Amino acid sequence: MKRNEKRIQIVMQIFIVLLIIAGCTSGQDSYLERNKELVRRMDEEIWNKGNLEIIDELYSPNFVWHFLPSGSETIGLDSLQEHVRKHRKAFPDWTEKIKHIVAEGDFVSIHYVSRGTNKGSFQGNPPTGKPIEINEMSIFRIVDGKIAEQWLIPDLLSLNQQLGFISQSN
Repeated sequence: MKRNEKRIQIVMQIFIVLLIIAGCTSGQDSYLERNKELVRRMDEEIWNKGNLEIIDELYSPNFVWHFLPSGSETIGLDSLQEHVRKHRKAFPDWTEKIKHIVAEGDFVSIHYVSRGTNKGSFQGNPPTGKPIEINEMSIFRIVDGKIAEQWLIPDLLSLNQQLGFISQSN
C-alpha cells in the first residue's frame, strides 16, 4: 500500500509541475496574444478607419517610427498623427489587411497588404486618381501595453510604379 501511495505522490508532484509549466506558458501566450491584438486594433482603428483619437491609448508618448527605406525617424505622437492625416488625405480609402502576424517577447511582426486610391497630393506629386496595392512589413516593440517603436518596410518601388511616378520597365 505504501508503494502505491508513493507512486501517487510522485504522479501528483509531476502533475503539479506540469500545471505550473502550462500556467507559465499560458501566461506568456496571453501576453503575446495581447500584443498581437494591440497591433491588430491599431491597424484597424488608425489606418483603416482614420480614428486618430485612439493614438494616445495605443502608443507610448515617446513613440519612435523608423521608416527604413529612407532611414528617417518620426518621434512623438504629434508627428505620427500628422503623418497619418497626410497619408489618409492622399489616399482617403486606405485600408490594410494583415496577412501574417507573429509575436515573440516584446515584438510583433506583421506582413500586410495595403490598398488605396491616390486622390490627394503625395510625395509632392498631384493626385493621380490611380488605385494601388502594395505589400508592407512592420515590426513593433511593445512596452507596458503600448506601441513604443515601429520599423516600417513598404514596397515603395511597386507603389511608385503603380502611381506612374517611375517606369515599370526593367
